[in-house]
Amino acid sequence: MNSLAYRVGTYADFRATMQMDLSSAALPALAGLRTRELDDPSMALLDAWAVGADVLSFYQERIANEGYLRTATERRSVLELGKLLDYRLRPGVAASVYLAYTIDPNSGPVTIPAGSRAQSVPAPGQQMQTFETSDDLDAQSEWNALQPRLTQPQNISLDTIAGLGEVWVASISTNLKQNDRLLFQFGNLQTGVSAIRLVQSVDVQQTDQRSHVVLHAFDPAIVQSVAAANTAIAALAVSGGLVLTALEVVRQNLLLGKRYSNASDVLSDFIESGGGRAAPPAPVAAFTQAVQQAFTAEGVVTSPAAGGFTALFGALTLPLSLQPANSLRLQRSVSTALGIASDTRPQLLLNFATPLIDTFYRAWTNVPHGDPSPTLSGVFAMRVTASLFGYNAPSPMTIVQTWNSANDQSVSTPTPGTLTLDEIANRLSLDNVYDGVAAGSYVVIQPPDNQAQMATPVVVQVASARTVPRTDYGISGKTTQLTLVDTSGEGTGGWTVPDVNALRGTQVYAQSEALPLAERVLADDVGEVASSSAGIAGDGANRLTLDTAVDGLKAGRWVIVQGQRTDVPGTEAVTAAEPVMLLAVEQGVAADLPGDTIHSTLVFANSGLAYTYLRSSVTIYANVVDATHGQTRDEVLGNGSGATAMQTFQLKQSPLTYVSAATVDGVQSTLSASVNGVLWHEARNLAFVGARDRNFVTAIDNAGNTNVTFGDGIHGARLPTGVENITAVYRNGIGTPGNVDAQQISLLATKPLGVTQVINPLGASGGADPETRDQARRNVPLAVLALDRLVSVADYADFARTFGGVGKASSVKLGNQVRVTIAGADDAPIDTTSDLYRNLLQAMQKYGDLSLSLGLDVRELLVLTLSAKVGLAPDYVWENVEPLVRAALLNAFGFESRDLAQNIYLSEVVACIQAVAGVAWVDVDAFGSFDEATLLADFSGDSGDGDGDGSGNGSGSPGSIATAPAMTASASAQPPQRVVALPARYEDGTVQAAQLLYLLADVPDTLLLQEATS
Repeated sequence: MNSLAYRVGTYADFRATMQMDLSSAALPALAGLRTRELDDPSMALLDAWAVGADVLSFYQERIANEGYLRTATERRSVLELGKLLDYRLRPGVAASVYLAYTIDPNSGPVTIPAGSRAQSVPAPGQQMQTFETSDDLDAQSEWNALQPRLTQPQNISLDTIAGLGEVWVASISTNLKQNDRLLFQFGNLQTGVSAIRLVQSVDVQQTDQRSHVVLHAFDPAIVQSVAAANTAIAALAVSGGLVLTALEVVRQNLLLGKRYSNASDVLSDFIESGGGRAAPPAPVAAFTQAVQQAFTAEGVVTSPAAGGFTALFGALTLPLSLQPANSLRLQRSVSTALGIASDTRPQLLLNFATPLIDTFYRAWTNVPHGDPSPTLSGVFAMRVTASLFGYNAPSPMTIVQTWNSANDQSVSTPTPGTLTLDEIANRLSLDNVYDGVAAGSYVVIQPPDNQAQMATPVVVQVASARTVPRTDYGISGKTTQLTLVDTSGEGTGGWTVPDVNALRGTQVYAQSEALPLAERVLADDVGEVASSSAGIAGDGANRLTLDTAVDGLKAGRWVIVQGQRTDVPGTEAVTAAEPVMLLAVEQGVAADLPGDTIHSTLVFANSGLAYTYLRSSVTIYANVVDATHGQTRDEVLGNGSGATAMQTFQLKQSPLTYVSAATVDGVQSTLSASVNGVLWHEARNLAFVGARDRNFVTAIDNAGNTNVTFGDGIHGARLPTGVENITAVYRNGIGTPGNVDAQQISLLATKPLGVTQVINPLGASGGADPETRDQARRNVPLAVLALDRLVSVADYADFARTFGGVGKASSVKLGNQVRVTIAGADDAPIDTTSDLYRNLLQAMQKYGDLSLSLGLDVRELLVLTLSAKVGLAPDYVWENVEPLVRAALLNAFGFESRDLAQNIYLSEVVACIQAVAGVAWVDVDAFGSFDEATLLADFSGDSGDGDGDGSGNGSGSPGSIATAPAMTASASAQPPQRVVALPARYEDGTVQAAQLLYLLADVPDTLLLQEATS
């Protein structure tokens, strides 16, 4: 029932009744009054009384209706009725936001006090909004925009060289091309190890003055064999012997690129080098097994990553990680706070050596701490590819001897000519003149393969180089003659051409040029768990290493990570930012990286970053503080009078700001009142305070003005007499206007010395408008249900429904836990990282059973879809009726009129349309709903029924639209009798939130209305 019929009568009723009484026998004195003319004074008098009675009866009915919660039409009536139950209409909630400040580089540390104001730049149709910081902020210019570490020293060692995929060179003129050879020399030539890798491609980066050289990959079996050899060599380093020497020979052959086709070839080399003369020790047995497994292992087949619109939508809707509400709720451990890598230790050290406070960090962080590479002598590009002198010598002539036998037959015997080698040990004569080959440079000699075995490349060093003429092997010409370093000391430690085949087939790579190495560019994304080969080992969602060391950042501080997301498939256009709280700051160095310096690592609380970001695009704001909507006012309320009870004052600025809090109402007032400089406290009701208690109460009238009322000496102390001794400090500003966009807050209203700029990397959220009449009408009865304690399952829903910022709530018991589902006021989005979500969860845990498991979910949306033909009554026009029908449906099935898990029946729809004036009959063509999963399937081309039109099977389940014969070829299809909205439940072992089904006014095409023409 929406109204009470309480009128005694109307104007016509009163006038007719009085005229009829003129002829009544009970009134004989009026028998002579026969006229009924309207201009007669007597008739005019009756008419006047009829008007008066009509007015009185009208207001009598209105007063009667305003006295009931269900029929009241004025917000003030609902407000006053709520007071009878000690229910106060929710005043709204202020929006919250994170502000990032920029400090002048020439300024020292700055403290930005709590209450510092920043203002938004209004968009067209908006007004400027003011935000104030909630806490003091210690800021420094070094924290303005921290950068993640982008490069680090290259880790090129005997353990990594086989699997090395890239080399970074500090030059843009490397002149390298595909298949050029790079020589990696570890230690000296006599006792060290050499490795040869081929260039696959070169990317010259002009801006950074470096070149990225990509190497051809070794066969995985070779990489695993080298790793096995390294392990065995390390295990036998102390004992030594022929086995160790054999392992070193095999490793050298593998790294120089000797071609092995199977494990037997590798093990044969090992045995021939002296590794098989005795029973193998355990390291050798492990090496043998590893080599055999390496050459027989099959490649790993990886499943393709999910793609398409489903992956895109899933990435875009991924929520931020849940962070602690504030620094006081940050869970820390002693090992994290005081660990050997924590920033606490250098800070403690500075308390023992105070003169170092200004210089220690700068000096400490710029001194290389990683040991220089103990074995890598250099990386060399082999600029010359040559053959040996004589490689193209003509083949000697074959001599044929012929003679006659005894029976006069001719006999011929061919004798092949031979090419006599004239080569000296440790000396190479190249096929041409190469002036760039110099003494001290390296030479790689690649002999040809023969049928007996694969040839092993040899690395030698040039003792001297000169250009000489040479005549030999039937040819003449100038040659660059290289004298090689004798590594044995006996004149045979270099290399000698063994035979003619070697003379013709040997390739020489000479003129080695040392390449200046640059730091390696980290290829992993921020927030991604990466191995040391791609990024920084240990970094991930919870850890982020910076490009330098910073001091002073403390646990519990907010930082904002902003950058280009890489976890959104198919696009690079998505930029995001997310706030995270610091759990700790560590100072450390990678000991395995040559020449590495101290870098700071930020350790994030809880699950850390929710997204991954392109490393080069990331900025970390560390001068971050949370702020809320509203501007502080400091004003004199008036004069106190000890003779006046219940003295009341009105705040001059409205609306009063309320911030989200874990209270019964879900909000906390920003008002504080003082009397003669002494702080008085706000109470919910003066009925429960003593005669001397310094308390006051507040009330918000229907116009949004806040009145402050003090006691009468019985319930609350009276105000002392004084002049302007009643003062108040409060903030004004509230509601959805505070939900400004990211980057919109950029005006410094309060500008402490040294502060130059402010910005909000994320949009403000959580702002909710004051409770409307209809919202209050539904919520007032709930005030007597939960009664500030949560005992039954239904109490959790009742409590959540009256919480500031929550529009709807439901609760169910699933197993041994209570699951509460909420929807925001006006279905505003509720993030799991928002103050509203955290405070509601905390409040329910505080007032509920601590031993009971509690879960809080945000509603699952179902959008009602409806199509109907409407037949009109005679004399009605469709252009006039259609808006009325649409408005009636949106009112009956819109957000405000539906509850969580409430089904919608076809009969309800028909009755609603039929009740509109001018409607004769209704024919519903389609009746169903859409959910997120169905829409994703449609975008992905997997709608399930194959027709691609989004229509379902007529069951009324989410995503289905049942169609009548007029809209489909199936004559049997009929709209379902209901569309179901499910409560919270388990699906495939996962808890799903309760569903909220309603008509979405923002998408008009979900409600199709047509005039029936036949």
